[in-house]
Amino acid sequence: MHLIADFSARNEVVSDLSTGYNLNNFGKKIASVIGMSHVDGLRVTGFSHLAYCCWLGIIMKRMKSIPRFLWLILLGFGVFIHSSGVNISSATASKYAVDSAWLNKNLNSDEVVIYDTRDQSAYENGHIPGAISFPTEMSYKTEKNSFYVKGKNEIAPLLREKGIDKSKLIVLYDSGDVKHAARIFWVLELYGISDVVILEEGYTYWDTQGYPSNQQVVIPQKTSYIPSLNADVYANTTLAKVATFSPDYQLYDSRTQEEYIGEKSKTEKYGHIPTAKNLLISSFFLKNEKGDSVLKSQEEMDLIFSSLDKTKKSVTYCNKGLASTLSYYLMKRSGFDVAHYDGSWLDWSANELPVEK
Repeated sequence: MHLIADFSARNEVVSDLSTGYNLNNFGKKIASVIGMSHVDGLRVTGFSHLAYCCWLGIIMKRMKSIPRFLWLILLGFGVFIHSSGVNISSATASKYAVDSAWLNKNLNSDEVVIYDTRDQSAYENGHIPGAISFPTEMSYKTEKNSFYVKGKNEIAPLLREKGIDKSKLIVLYDSGDVKHAARIFWVLELYGISDVVILEEGYTYWDTQGYPSNQQVVIPQKTSYIPSLNADVYANTTLAKVATFSPDYQLYDSRTQEEYIGEKSKTEKYGHIPTAKNLLISSFFLKNEKGDSVLKSQEEMDLIFSSLDKTKKSVTYCNKGLASTLSYYLMKRSGFDVAHYDGSWLDWSANELPVEK
């Protein structure tokens, strides 16, 4: 049995206080009554008006005693969710990623919220219309040179100010290196947001393809979101130490090969955490015909990961928790049970802990 990462080591009390009964829950209740197996709240995947009406006819035949006004409500609800739903099962969208064509088609959807994870200056120079600025650096603790993720008490007001809404589909993007978007992807998963995808092509591709952009700064509507902890995706020093000897875990170092073997280091210690394998993020990319770095296909990614053991809990780390969140994201996308080591090499090397070269 895998150990659960211990947040108490950093004196943080995390509890899930979120309550309420929202429209998403109502949608699922209605869906369960009428047999709509592909409804997730207001998002409908592959369900048509015809199918809905067929289901409604069957139910009406079986339950003639239900008042007519209830059937009108059900019929109206079906039309509403079909017309306003966001299809995330198309060829251009998946559980973890969307492409530019899909996002352009859904720019005006009330069910989609877009976040730009580049720095503020890049955002102000031009961004996807409607995108809210959420620079990666905001995810770190506010102390100078901190390399830890914000704790629950510090992240909560930030998420509310950024308009984080658990009922919406959140789309993240950066310039195209994906690691900045992946960092926020991990942070949102850590604090209870699971409906998150990444525009892997990034803003550079979006802009060069002629998709719309502007410089209008978007002020999000503040929400009342209360974070809940998903400890399964979090690792600290204690869990990293366990991973060095437990057969149930495997550490992956996403720093450069020179740093991994101890030729270079951003700290006073050289080498890597014992038993860690070097998983270079450069291996995830290839050059296109224009010479730009783009993520490899899922098939190519599966080939990279084919030699890794999916039966073990994977723990990724880098220097300060940026590059390794890309490894985290891609491994998760490929079906791994994976956590990210908060603080990473800067945390490990700051303590009296063993290293290997």
